[in-house]
Amino acid sequence: MFRKDGRKYNIKDTGNARDVALFVLLEITENSRKSNTILNETFEESERFGWGLTTTDRAFITKIVVGTLTRLISIDAVLSRFLKKSIKLQKPIIRGILRMSLYQLMYMDRVPHSAVCNEAVKLAKMHGLDGLSGFVNGVLRSAARDIEAGGEKTSVEGFEDAYKYSLPKWMWKLFYDEFGKEAACELAEALLSERCDTVRLNLSRIDAEEPERAAAESLMEDGFVIEPVDMEDIIRKNNLSIPDGRLPVVYKISGGDISRARAFKKGWLTVQDPASALVASYAAPKDSDIIIDVCAAPGGKSLALSDLMNGNGRIEARDVSSQKVRLINDNIKRCGFDNIRTQILDALKHDEESLYRADIVIADLPCSGLGVIAKKPDIKLNLKPYSVEELKDMQRDILENVSRYVKPKGRLVYSTCTVSKEENEQNAAWIADELGFKLISSNRLMPSTDNDGFYIAVFEKKY
Repeated sequence: MFRKDGRKYNIKDTGNARDVALFVLLEITENSRKSNTILNETFEESERFGWGLTTTDRAFITKIVVGTLTRLISIDAVLSRFLKKSIKLQKPIIRGILRMSLYQLMYMDRVPHSAVCNEAVKLAKMHGLDGLSGFVNGVLRSAARDIEAGGEKTSVEGFEDAYKYSLPKWMWKLFYDEFGKEAACELAEALLSERCDTVRLNLSRIDAEEPERAAAESLMEDGFVIEPVDMEDIIRKNNLSIPDGRLPVVYKISGGDISRARAFKKGWLTVQDPASALVASYAAPKDSDIIIDVCAAPGGKSLALSDLMNGNGRIEARDVSSQKVRLINDNIKRCGFDNIRTQILDALKHDEESLYRADIVIADLPCSGLGVIAKKPDIKLNLKPYSVEELKDMQRDILENVSRYVKPKGRLVYSTCTVSKEENEQNAAWIADELGFKLISSNRLMPSTDNDGFYIAVFEKKY
């Protein structure tokens, strides 16, 4: 049994992928754990204690958990058509079983309906809920029959847009008000799409005559399927300005755990979204620059900057806690860059020694995360309507502080992984109006199957 002090839900059968998925889902939906954190923690426990989960099991668990969270609002709306009592009034374990099982019925075509129903009943009994196993079976069998008959009750097409796109009503309204109906629908659809992992090559770390080819061949030899991301096409589709720095080389990747790849262990690549990788290109560092990255964890942008600088100059990667800085250090050590130094420092805390010292300050700040919901669907469950306003205020406090670190004529690069204009374009206008900077470029990337939603604004200090 997988048990930790204070943990309300536990795994009864560590070798059962569905039971592991149920535990992870309950930790997220009932205990407000972050999806990526609890998934990683659970898989680490699996390896440490030898649960016997295969690579296929891990992929199956991840798909069920992320898929259920992604479609959770739609799933609950569908379940309401089969339940006399609201899903929110069911016992938490029954609620979790029904949700993840309906996701499998509706969206995982390769899983036989009979297997989904039978395994759900087993899970209920496994967790001591024998008396409710018939109820679980009845609800899921009814849903399965409806799907097989054409899906009158299990279709989301008849729902209002918020339920159709599995978004909280306030979030759908924000998208609708800021972008209009057509663009809001496209945005919401993109946030429902499944995304491949992406990696950016550290070209300066690959000791080969043709570094791109060497990295690609190494990955394919290790059994990974790769597809180059067309960065120029992303710039064109999003009507972005052309960065002054070299465009990153990014691959979509599938076929296993990337941390097991030789290219990863050698530091040839870093897990990073194409949109995030563009921050270094817009910063366009020179080899001799001093750069301060104020909210740097897990270090992807610092690594990308170091790669563009060929390991020269100096990068100070900072974050608020020892845990976050440890993540940065782990990545620095793996990739072998020796021009990056780390520091535990809250970006809201004034640092006298940094005043007017940086050629570039990278301010990729905490935000609502509306652009990365496809990868972190639990954002939809935990983010509140008032959070955007609160985050905007915090972002401005940080920007007012760290903008003082930029030298005259130096660059401030402000970025977020959200699509909210309040956190993006409105903050950019405020920086230009209030902090003594000239706006060089404002670049918004909408979420797609190729990239996260992101915002990057580049400023030059006037004096």
